[in-house]
Amino acid sequence: MSYIFDLVLAAALLFFLFLPITDRRTVMMKLGMVLAIVMLFAVTLAVPHGAGPAAGSAHALLITGN
Repeated sequence: MSYIFDLVLAAALLFFLFLPITDRRTVMMKLGMVLAIVMLFAVTLAVPHGAGPAAGSAHALLITGN
């Protein structure tokens, strides 16, 4: 699921990267959006994904392993 989110962020980044610059307001919008998207992209890559639940046999092994 995070790969789909990353692809959407990359597409949005490319859209704002190739947006034509016409005036100061467009430059500020472009800079703001590119920085926001880069920060979101970095967060999605840096945040560790939690491990899934252990299998039932692992729980049984922990209980009876003593």
